[in-house]
Parts: sequence; structure tokens; C-alpha cells
Amino acid sequence: MISEFVREQKRYTRDNLKAILHCSNADIVRIIKRLKEYGVLKKVKNSKEQLDMSDLIDQDIEISDEDEAPSNFLYVFTFVGIIIIEGRVLKCYPKYLLSNDSPTCELKQIIKVLQHYNSKEQIIHMYNEGGKTSTFNRIAVIVFLLNDYFENGLYTNTQDVVETNGSGDILWERTINSTIPIIMHNRPYYVELQTKRQANDTNDYFMRLHKHLLTACSRELYNADLLELLDITGVELSKENLDDLGEVEDILYRIEKELNVQFNTRKQNVLKTMAALISNRASFDAADSFSMFGTNSFNMVWENACAEILDNQLYTRLLDLELPGNLIIPDSMSCKPTDELIDIIDKPKWIGHRFDHSTFEKEAGDTLIPDLISVLCLNGEYAFIIFDAKYYVMQLDEKKPLRGQPGVNDVTKQYLYQLAYRDFVKENSIKVVKNCFLMPTEEDSIIEKGTVKMGMLGSLQLEDIQIRQLPAKTVFKYYLESKRMNIVNLNL
Repeated sequence: MISEFVREQKRYTRDNLKAILHCSNADIVRIIKRLKEYGVLKKVKNSKEQLDMSDLIDQDIEISDEDEAPSNFLYVFTFVGIIIIEGRVLKCYPKYLLSNDSPTCELKQIIKVLQHYNSKEQIIHMYNEGGKTSTFNRIAVIVFLLNDYFENGLYTNTQDVVETNGSGDILWERTINSTIPIIMHNRPYYVELQTKRQANDTNDYFMRLHKHLLTACSRELYNADLLELLDITGVELSKENLDDLGEVEDILYRIEKELNVQFNTRKQNVLKTMAALISNRASFDAADSFSMFGTNSFNMVWENACAEILDNQLYTRLLDLELPGNLIIPDSMSCKPTDELIDIIDKPKWIGHRFDHSTFEKEAGDTLIPDLISVLCLNGEYAFIIFDAKYYVMQLDEKKPLRGQPGVNDVTKQYLYQLAYRDFVKENSIKVVKNCFLMPTEEDSIIEKGTVKMGMLGSLQLEDIQIRQLPAKTVFKYYLESKRMNIVNLNL
């Protein structure tokens, strides 16, 4: 199989993609259409401005037929993870990885991060939904089956084994009816006891099926060069072929019957997964294959990771916050001590007019929501720090044009967050307030990139917004290990 790396948000020409995918002109048109259909590839105009950009905005996306002149367009992957299409494996790595065209170690960590991010969703994503069609998501099902095996072992069914003088429970009725006791002092003594224990049935049909599929899936990932990337150890548990276990229809019928009598949730999931693999037997190198394992919203993963390692207290009750003294709620706020920090931010209130010129009020359900806020004692002083995790690759260089920066809306919202909490901070004698954008970098240490400010807001005496680039591999290491990053290291 063909296995290649591509970078998220990088601009590719059609010829670039044709070379990466090792395909003909006709094939590349079909493959591009499929990638666009599943929302992992976008098309933009071929211009110098686009070649210099590191992000994609909706206004840039072109909707046109692939039969138009290919030189007029560039193509952008908006996905991080693994895509398998028509026997070709595309390993899509994040846009901030700029110095290495084959970042196996980095993408291996990213795959673990994506699995951790989705760990609370107890769902097997068996199908990719895109446009008017859906396809079986083979890679997601294979990964689930193998990970379940390493965590829970083989599918087992037990059988009752009756033994003489065994280690199980004594079957008194059977012992009395089938053995002759020794009588001493008018009392019977049984020297041969009939016992019952439960043992795993090593010839169980579903265990054999499970072994076969685990072996076949391991070989499939090996052939696709994905075992290392997914950090999965291949297993060889069976030499049987699927045909040795019966016709497909018969196998599916037996699985359905087993599901009707099996009430263990884990076993039900394994049975359903095996049925899905057998029903959709086409492998990765099939002409019509398409599978994805990853996300086209990696910005959400970055935000979640930053929130966890920097101790986000946005949803902490006010009475549980670490403050210099007793909690004080300003008179201007209608919050209670049991409310959360997020509840301090006002929601828009809409005032309506009645026919008699009186008014009524309706409060909106949504409001501004910061990514994360930390309240802590920092270098001997209590600090209120407003962070915004921005998944941007920013160029802020004296000799180069500014690009890849957060937009005006992002900047003004950061100021508004500080304004929303100003009374609370003042009443509770918190002396230090900081505002900061957090962006990923492939470097090994924190980079103090600079600050951003808006002069029109200077009269409000709000803090300028600092910019810190965090080493993504360190952030994700802490995220996977559920560790906290020391905010002092940010040097705010």
C-alpha cells in the first residue's frame, strides 16, 4: 500500500497530490472529489496570498467542478489523523509541525491524544458520514477491536464441568445419588464428592471467530504501515480462514443468535464489531475503500488540552475558589456563592415593547465564554489569569509581514472577558490580572512571542494580551498523563 504524510492547512497543487497518491489524472480527479465529499479537503484559488497563508477561512473556499483548469486552484487538508482511500494511506499531521515532513513520533502522540479526547464517548464510529453517502469506517472498528482485546482479552463463554473431588462447589444431590458412602457410627462419609466448576470453553465458536478477526486486523494494519503509528502490537492468534468458520450469512446468523442471549455490554459490543467487520469485508486496499481516524476540529483538541493542564476553573463554584480572603460578590452581580465562575459574565438582555408602550425583558441563553481561567497564588500574589487557546501558526517577525494571527474579534473578546470580571477581581482584592493567547509550537520550550493591544481600549485600563507559544509535545504529554503545567513557567 502507498503510505504518505501530508500537512494540515498546507496548500497543495493537483500535481502535488497526484505525486503523493501515485495516481493518474483520472484517478486524482475522482479521489479529490471523494476527499472533498467527506469534508477533509478544501479547494481555494491559486494565488500568492493563499500560498503564504497557514489557516483557512470559509470565505476562501471555492465550490467548483474538478474539470476546470487544475492550475487555477490549490487544495488544503482540514484534517488531523489518518485517511485511507482506495489503497492509499494519508497520514495528516498538524499544521504547526513545520520542520519535518515525516513526523512519525509526533503524529503517534497526536493519535493517542485524539483517542484520549474521545475516551468519554462510548461509541464505535462504524460509518463515515459525508454528503449523500456513508461508508464503513474500517480503521475505527479495527482499532476498537484490538484495543478492546488488549484491555479485556478474548471473547469467552464458560461451560459447567462436573468432576470427582474437584475444586468447585459440591453437588450434594448428585454425590448422594451416584456414590456409595462409608458408614461409621451410623453416619455416612462420602470419600468421592461430585463437584461443579465453570471453565472457559477454548473451542467456543465465537472465541475462534474473535481470534481470526484479531489476527486478520493485525495483518491489515501491518500492511498499511499503521501498527507503529497507532501504537498497537499485532497479534497472531489463529491460522484459520474465515471460510473455515462458515459462510458469511451463517456467521452473521450465529452472531445474531448469540446477541439475543448475551447481556454483557462488553460482549455485545465485541459481537456487533465482529458482525460489522464480516458484513463489510473489503480491506484497506479495495478500490472503493475509505476510512478516517482523526478530526477536522483539532482546534477543539488543543483547547481541551490547554484547559486541563492549566487547571481551568471556569466551571468552579465561587465559594471553592482560592481567594485572598472570604468570597465577596459585588452588588452589581446577581450571583450566588454556589454559582460558577462562568456565571459572572452577563447574558444579553433583550427589551421588547408592548402595544401600550410598556416594556418586557428576555434574557438570551448564550453569552461570551472564555476558553479557561485560572485563579491562583502566583509568586506570592493572587492572580486572575484569562487564557484563550488559539490553534494558530502565527508569524510575528520584524522583517516579515504579519500573518496567521487571531482576528479582531478574538482580541476584543479577550478585553471583554477582563472587563466582565473586573468588579469581582477588585472586590476580592486580587492584585494581578493577566490576559494571554496560547498557541502551539513544535519547539521544545515556551516562547514569549509578544503582546497585542488596541489603543481605543486603553482608556479602560485593561491589560494587554500576551502571546505564548507552548511546546505542543509537552502540552500533550501532560494531557495524556493528567498532569498540570506550572503557570509560573509562562512568565506572564
